[in-house]
Amino acid sequence: MGKKINEATSTDIPIIQRLVNEYGWKVGDTLLYQAIYDITDNLKADYSTLKNIRPDIVLQDMNGEIVAVIENNLDKENKDLLKLRTIVTQLLKPRFLYACSAERILFYDNAWRGLDAGEFKQVDGFMTLEEMKLKIEQQKKIASNKEITIDTSIAGGFDPTVGKERYYQLQCIRTIIENYKAGKQKMLIHMATGLGKTRTSVALAKALLSHGLCKRILFVVDRRMLAKQSVDDGFALISKEFPSSWITTSNFRSRKHANIHVIVIDTLELIHSDLPSGFYDLIIVDECHRSINVNRKLIFDHFLCPRIGMTATPRIATPKKGAEVDEEDLAIIDTYKLFGCETGEPDFQFDMDRGISEGFLAPYKPIELKSSLVTEAEENGIEFDHVLDPKEKYEIALGAEKKLKLEQLNRKFISEENCLRIAEELKKNTQYGEKVILFGVSQPHCIELAKAINQVFENDNSEKPYYAEAIISENNELNETLKAWFKKPYQKPYVVTSVDILSTGVDIPCVRYIAFASLTKSVGKYIQMVGRGTRLDPKTGKFSFTVLDFVGLCKRMEDNGKGTSKENKKVVKPGDQKPKQSGTPKPKGDYFLIDNPDPANLIQRVEIHGDSIEIKDNIPIEEAKRIFEEELKKSEEPVMTDLKEKATRSDYQPTEEEIAKLIEWLSKPNTFLDEGHLQKMYDYPEGSAWDFLLHALGKKKIPTPKERIEKNYLSYVHTYDFSDDQIIILKKIKDIFTSNIASKRNIEDKDIFGNPIYERLIGSYDEINKKFDGNFNLILTDLKSTFNIRPNA
Repeated sequence: MGKKINEATSTDIPIIQRLVNEYGWKVGDTLLYQAIYDITDNLKADYSTLKNIRPDIVLQDMNGEIVAVIENNLDKENKDLLKLRTIVTQLLKPRFLYACSAERILFYDNAWRGLDAGEFKQVDGFMTLEEMKLKIEQQKKIASNKEITIDTSIAGGFDPTVGKERYYQLQCIRTIIENYKAGKQKMLIHMATGLGKTRTSVALAKALLSHGLCKRILFVVDRRMLAKQSVDDGFALISKEFPSSWITTSNFRSRKHANIHVIVIDTLELIHSDLPSGFYDLIIVDECHRSINVNRKLIFDHFLCPRIGMTATPRIATPKKGAEVDEEDLAIIDTYKLFGCETGEPDFQFDMDRGISEGFLAPYKPIELKSSLVTEAEENGIEFDHVLDPKEKYEIALGAEKKLKLEQLNRKFISEENCLRIAEELKKNTQYGEKVILFGVSQPHCIELAKAINQVFENDNSEKPYYAEAIISENNELNETLKAWFKKPYQKPYVVTSVDILSTGVDIPCVRYIAFASLTKSVGKYIQMVGRGTRLDPKTGKFSFTVLDFVGLCKRMEDNGKGTSKENKKVVKPGDQKPKQSGTPKPKGDYFLIDNPDPANLIQRVEIHGDSIEIKDNIPIEEAKRIFEEELKKSEEPVMTDLKEKATRSDYQPTEEEIAKLIEWLSKPNTFLDEGHLQKMYDYPEGSAWDFLLHALGKKKIPTPKERIEKNYLSYVHTYDFSDDQIIILKKIKDIFTSNIASKRNIEDKDIFGNPIYERLIGSYDEINKKFDGNFNLILTDLKSTFNIRPNA
């Protein structure tokens, strides 16, 4: 029997109260305070100086089986943690160990195995008895030799599209399950586009859930379109048995009991610190070569569970010759290292070459169609001394002659003539109505290409969709509609122009041509773009496709007709780990020769009726905000009246049907807006329509960039291995650090210690640096990298 709680020390009482009030443990029943346990005979030889032990807190189940031990004192950290790992574990055999201090909770799971099993990890809370029992039962099932059945109607079975079984999907799932059961914490799947990564994930999830090896799985994507696609076309296959839900900032509390959470990485960035560290049993990261960068590594490190990366283009990172790049930064950029494949071998691999050779993917033939202008730009550069105004087409003298190489052509200076030559070649080399994806250099270049194609194919432009359309920005109702139409084999648009949006995650089997009007140095991006054409489509008779190359990219990539043998390598300089901004690239500064109908500071409003699209206008962002907020407040439509009433309730979580009705109301004539417009208007790309409704009604303000950074800053502090003294210092510099980042300013140690007020608060640089073992500058650099601030060049 343990001590009475009223005898507990002032240090122990807060932890006990938290365990009782937040997690449901019962004092004297499932929670024992300083109970005494005698050393057993078999351990006396190893611990001859001990007669008994008295842990601070012991947690047990209703049968008296010990499940966790908590030591609430880290005065002698190494000694205390060693005691938990040795005598406490050997004598009491708890599954879970906790060590607490005023600033931290450290956690260890005695079931951990492999490279990641060696150290205690910082967590943000405890588990309930139910959660602990569930993990114990899961581990029993993991340790058993019971055969795991896989639903071959989802993956691995006979596929009439290819006329045979997709055996490799079964091999992949079995490999991952064996690694998962063995305790491997990081795994990588390299599977080419078109081979069924999503269906493989769905079948894997069903196998793990149905056999009790998992209760909750997180599936991470990097685009909203992919989230919807994963739920509707993927996990819907098993949703009756294991519910899945697309998690947003406005619904994650109400949907937390679903077995499968699908989430966009930007949303996870916002809410991860609101979820317990042990919330998920498995994380699957789709297109992981794009999803994880330095600051996003923090998000995944927050969760204590295995993670699987899936990609068609894993990447190797190597430092630039002569440059010193931190190994941690290289590991983040290197897909292999980030997912535990230090040997350079994925856990499972089935690449494009093998997919084409074995008949699972469509073969293709590259055709080079370079114009004389492109050849001149490539060999000598194009010389010119004037440009044309994009609207009025009058000449603008430059005052000096410029020379453009091919790599710069169509970024700032766009050749209308070259766009027409591409359109003419497109007409010569395709049949009317065949589907083509044409990759351009920039947003305005894509628009100009679409104009030229419509002109050459004599599209009358009387109504949308046109023969060719530009798909150039995310989360826009117009673009989503165009994508849906483009998927249909015998419907306009037949040609779409794009920069990045259609390079990954788009499943359009009927595409017969991939065309390049832009260059890239990225082997991974090249494979992804070619991969848009590799799906077989017997319904339309497509068993091969053609690559039309207008810039000589295939030759540069040494295309062998099955991708490229070139290594997908990223050469890294210090600071290169900063991720690219999302969205479609635009030229820096002014550009010439074309008009951009959707500039960054305007909102393009469209009206969509069935097969008809009408562009209404382009209005300033502030005007769009005014229209939205005024129409929302004065609307008396029953649907909106009901939603506005529910918005007054504290933490009300709308249903999917209610969100759909809100988005439908947005698109009506009084507003002509969509959720993507709202994200752009309020500079909050992670937000949902419900967030903006609450904000407009004054019920819940959208967090400022500083508030968002502060939240993740605290997550950083409580995720990584800092001492109590170090945590206190990092908390003290939080305000100055987050203020600088929110204002997009760099911050150096002189900004902190050059300020006498801050120095009085936290101490001198030498004092602080000593507490960080001489590495305070390294910590500051890591913080800046995590929150996307580059070091000075």
